[in-house]
Amino acid sequence: MNTSRALLIMLIACVAQACTMVSEPARPRASSNEDAARANLTVGVAYVREQRYNLAIEALLRAIDLDPRMADAHSTIAIAYDQIGDAELAESHYRRATELDSNNPGSANSYAVFLCRRGRWEDAEPYFRRAVDNQRYQTPDIALANAGICARGAGDNDSAEAYFREALTRNNTAPEALSGLMEIAYEQGNYLRARAFLQRYMNSQPANPQVLSMCVQIENQLGNSADANGCAELLSERFPASQEAARL
Repeated sequence: MNTSRALLIMLIACVAQACTMVSEPARPRASSNEDAARANLTVGVAYVREQRYNLAIEALLRAIDLDPRMADAHSTIAIAYDQIGDAELAESHYRRATELDSNNPGSANSYAVFLCRRGRWEDAEPYFRRAVDNQRYQTPDIALANAGICARGAGDNDSAEAYFREALTRNNTAPEALSGLMEIAYEQGNYLRARAFLQRYMNSQPANPQVLSMCVQIENQLGNSADANGCAELLSERFPASQEAARL
């Protein structure tokens, strides 16, 4: 599993739940600083969703200038800075968002992912736990899977396995948790257990190239050439341009 790839899939989301998609946001007008800040936040989130990060930063800086304590604006501008490669400013705003609203699980998870992508598992873990333990968080399995991916990238397979298993207690088909446990079992030489997680994955959602490649490896290790060939054929047919198909 590519740690950065998997975490990036889960990172960019709308942190302000009321935000809507706008194709060409205009500078908002409002009757108060608070209203104007909220309107600029909506514009900034729309630009982030469209991956127009420099325009997002302009709108979000206006929001922060109008209301410096707006945690959602800090969290969103952190994502924008992160995407244009300004890690220092991104971290500053992520940290500020979590300071201003310690009860915001989305900000905590986003900051944890940011830290993890920079190899800072020990710094990231408390923010993952803050997100998971917050009753307001509607998708704790995602933060738990993120924590497992992060721990695995840091070489802490014991913590990774614990987080993946906890994710499955919240969502028994969590794809990143199933694939993570499958890979850990395979690396440990427990091919039957790896196959069990593989089957759970394939019974609950479409397989991606990484999972089909693991299927080939697992079934070959178990001496099941027919099943291995079947997974190889699926990989070649469905994902002919993938790196996994090329490696076959």
